[in-house]
Amino acid sequence: MPEHFNFSLVLVREPWGKWWGLPEPYALKWHLMDTAAAAYVLWEMHLPEGLRGWIGGQLGLPGDETRWFVAFLAGLHDVGKACPCFQDQTPARGTVGWIHHANVTYLTLSQLLRGPGREYEPFARSSPYRMAELLGGHHGFFQETDRRLGRSGTPRFEDRLGGAPWQDERRRQVEMLRMLLGQPRIPDEIPGPVAAVLAGLVILADWTASDTKWIETSQMKASTDPRIRWSQTVSSIRNRLSGLGVSVPVLAETVSTERLIGHPPNPLQASIEEDFHPAGPGLLVITSSTASGKTEAAFLAVHRLGAVTGRPGMVMSLPTQATTNAMWIRGTGFAGQVAASDRPVTLAHTMSAFFEPYRVYCADDPVMDWLNGRHKPLLAGMSVVTIDQILIAALPITFNMLRLWAILGKTLVVDEVHAADPYMLALLARLLSWCGHFGISVVLLSATLPRHISRELTIAYLSGVGDTGPSSADLAIETPSYPGWLFTAADGGVHRPTQGSLQAMREYGKRSARVKYLRYERGTRLARIARYVNSAVAEGGCVAVVCSTVASAQNTYATMAAALRRLPPSPDAVQTWLLHARLPYHRRLGIENEIITRFGNNPTDDLPRPRTGIVVTTSILEQSLDVDFDLVISDLVPIAQLIQRLGRAWRHHRDNRPGWIPEPALVVLDPLLERFPAEWTSIYSEYELAATRRLLEGHDGTLVVPDDVDDLVQAVHDQGLPTIDDAVAWLWADRRATKIRDGASARNRAIPVPHMLGWLRELSDPNITDKDATARLGVDNLWLIPQYIGPDGRTWLDPERTQPFPIGRPVHTEIMAMMNASVRCPAAWTQGWENPLAEQWKRTPLGRDALSFPAPAYGGLRLDPVLGLVKEGLHDDL
Repeated sequence: MPEHFNFSLVLVREPWGKWWGLPEPYALKWHLMDTAAAAYVLWEMHLPEGLRGWIGGQLGLPGDETRWFVAFLAGLHDVGKACPCFQDQTPARGTVGWIHHANVTYLTLSQLLRGPGREYEPFARSSPYRMAELLGGHHGFFQETDRRLGRSGTPRFEDRLGGAPWQDERRRQVEMLRMLLGQPRIPDEIPGPVAAVLAGLVILADWTASDTKWIETSQMKASTDPRIRWSQTVSSIRNRLSGLGVSVPVLAETVSTERLIGHPPNPLQASIEEDFHPAGPGLLVITSSTASGKTEAAFLAVHRLGAVTGRPGMVMSLPTQATTNAMWIRGTGFAGQVAASDRPVTLAHTMSAFFEPYRVYCADDPVMDWLNGRHKPLLAGMSVVTIDQILIAALPITFNMLRLWAILGKTLVVDEVHAADPYMLALLARLLSWCGHFGISVVLLSATLPRHISRELTIAYLSGVGDTGPSSADLAIETPSYPGWLFTAADGGVHRPTQGSLQAMREYGKRSARVKYLRYERGTRLARIARYVNSAVAEGGCVAVVCSTVASAQNTYATMAAALRRLPPSPDAVQTWLLHARLPYHRRLGIENEIITRFGNNPTDDLPRPRTGIVVTTSILEQSLDVDFDLVISDLVPIAQLIQRLGRAWRHHRDNRPGWIPEPALVVLDPLLERFPAEWTSIYSEYELAATRRLLEGHDGTLVVPDDVDDLVQAVHDQGLPTIDDAVAWLWADRRATKIRDGASARNRAIPVPHMLGWLRELSDPNITDKDATARLGVDNLWLIPQYIGPDGRTWLDPERTQPFPIGRPVHTEIMAMMNASVRCPAAWTQGWENPLAEQWKRTPLGRDALSFPAPAYGGLRLDPVLGLVKEGLHDDL
């Protein structure tokens, strides 16, 4: 083919559909066929049985007819490439004109499907229009609905569409595909929510059929007879999909707790085994004290729900990267136990590529290489992710429809649901309304769940069921016993454990713990901590000191470490660790792993439990980390967080506890100040801090787990309850107003509830990507990449000058090294900074969220080799 034809003047007989990366143009008709074949095979290999039935029911088509319709739908996605704008280009020149081919599909397809003479009749909810609207979104965002027609009633951009000759060409492409697929029946109606997720399937089919290596090796020389070619393509696609890791998990016939964890179940797990018999999808809430085996109970529930709904996949979400990394390791073991065949388990958060065990798991594996591509990790049958990875599915971001599609064939598990703030809970509620509508089962886990949150999330789930959704006034919402579980089926039925199971759960693991509440004068906090550390040094013991802020943790650790260095040498040296979010990333991962191993249930010979070990940390400790200390010391935080921290004291049975700490204990430090420190109230509700103080002041110091836990949590955190006393009433009102404001902010940003969805355009915004969206209100951090200058002027990533700082645009290995060296920093601390490397980084993952940092100190910040990133003037003077 010549360098350039002016296709806008001469209509070619055979428009091309793919060219970039290929030795010659690839015919559009073959690409449409390939994509139809991909959808046809995905229906068989990627969609679980329950999902196929749900889609067919939504479209009003029998199973086989649904499959052929979905193949036809996917094949039509690029009909818009038959236009002057798209065809008048080459790989060297790029696109001429500015109308996108997905927009051409959107503008013209409904006319092509209606037939001559019916092009411009009303279209609002017709199936041909829904198909055009759906396919207009196959590049990640749906088209502007108000720009479809001009004042004359004809499509806008008529000149760019090419007039009658090009419309005839597009009609030829449609009819070719229609005849090849046996005149598929078009549904009488395509509801908006099912149209949205079918767009996700079309995207996956298009990606499957667009791989240039596959096209060149398998398709360029395939038969030109359409029916022979169809059979060849289906076979080739089937082989291709088997290597992409998107096949449906195959569940083992039976799963037990003993099979999962190697020993008989505790009462909670036994109750799920014996009492939980769902007949269909629904919302399961499990509430029980820390270390009570909720995760294993959830795994059992996922297996049972997957079996009855025909949707055997799982996506599990957690609040932090540290807890997600730890859960991914457990999740791979779970997958091996519940699945009858091996399937990959993906890990998804912003730094998952830098988690060493996951890198080893993925190494030299083309399946994992494909699944780890952008927007793809959730497409695996099983995924473990941070909660933001699922919450942004409730925001109108690009490729939103692919995220919704990715969870459609799974059970969604949300661990530590109490850790979500009001903004996140509102997004979760919106997502649960879609889960209810789609028939997705959901499992919520928490040791400290306020009842109002349980009620609100249950209402949200049930409100999505059906086409209109019941009003909350029509719903009689129950909440689970503590400890216990409650399953609310999609049909509104409620299922609980038996009374015998509930009694067994209350008695299991019952223990008394000591909560010592200490008020202290300003300047004496570190002395209070030192008394307990000295006992551990003298007699042995492992102590966790949990600080409210990073600055407090840094100051506490520096002071404590200096005092320990003054002690005389001992054969049993005290071992200390500092863990917080502003350490260089690779170092933080190493410290997390060491703490989890040494203080977990199974220390190793390489990383044994120390005789005397002191860990100074932040709230990282309280969220799902399976660690066990003899004593936990904490700054005052709301009661739910204190109970979570108490759950890290005597978490596992040990025979060698130190004599100076005869029972599980939590020491709570509260300064004698008229108002709480501003650093604290920027993190925690001032009302919840004050209410917790009131509780502790009137408490006798003994806490019985689990008997006392729920009453304490509800007294502080259930917004439906009266305040503890009049002294904090105004703070309670302020907290309620803040929750209402943040919840409203999330709902205003979120996609509509499913029964209120009008145009699909409401689900996506081309100007908002997953990187731009926020699932956490007020979180605005970036990465600082340290740049150390050597005596010779060369730059390095580390002070030891072993890792060169990349010159020019960094390659993949250099980006990995840079992110491993990077440190998290509040964006407000770098206001006014310029990034001299912005141009070099703009097309890399560093482009938006990273700045170079002239290490070790610049702009009031210092990267300390022990303490991490320190801000000058930010000290803990409590």
